[in-house]
Amino acid sequence: MQLYIIISGINEISKNLAINLLEHGDEFIFVDNNKKKIKKNEGIFGFVNQHGNSYSKETLIDAGVERANFFIAANRDDKINFVSSQIAKNINSKIFNIVLINDQSNIDIFKGDDFDFIIKSNQITADSISSVIENNNVLHLFTNTDSHTEILMIIISEDSNYIGKNPNEISLPNNSKIIAVINSSGNINYDYSTDLRVLDKILIQIPLKHEKTELKFLNEKRN
Repeated sequence: MQLYIIISGINEISKNLAINLLEHGDEFIFVDNNKKKIKKNEGIFGFVNQHGNSYSKETLIDAGVERANFFIAANRDDKINFVSSQIAKNINSKIFNIVLINDQSNIDIFKGDDFDFIIKSNQITADSISSVIENNNVLHLFTNTDSHTEILMIIISEDSNYIGKNPNEISLPNNSKIIAVINSSGNINYDYSTDLRVLDKILIQIPLKHEKTELKFLNEKRN
């Protein structure tokens, strides 16, 4: 299942994210109010830009928020990230909001159901955002260098041993946890009460590991 992702804000972090999403085959669109940034962005990604404010309901609807799986608030202004995430969730309650926080002193205001995952912008290694490893059923979303963790999305394939299992039955590495399960219809499940099906997606936070160790874990899960 191809994901549809709205990226609010054009900057180096969001462009690195888009490059890797493009390699993974996912559909995305940028939302930004700066026409110069959009024009420059078109030279890199083509016409995947929505001009306007991401805190405008009309702009988000035009960008396709009603069918989007993810909304990534990557602006350098926390106020825009705060308001746009709330509006996106208000329009589409199934959307998964990922919010970047630029000023650490603002972290407390981002607590609530509207913000599914928050990360401080200075904790992000831009080159590692959404980098795809050899197994295209696993997508690296974020690396948090401060807490030495990363967020993975595992997509349940037709030959996966996860099919029919409850997410709580999955044996994870030490100090790891499931953040959410997104079913093939786009619904987000936080209680993990439903057995996994083909094209479901599991968001997992795991400690940073050496690549060989990480790949061994993922290969074992697929066998």
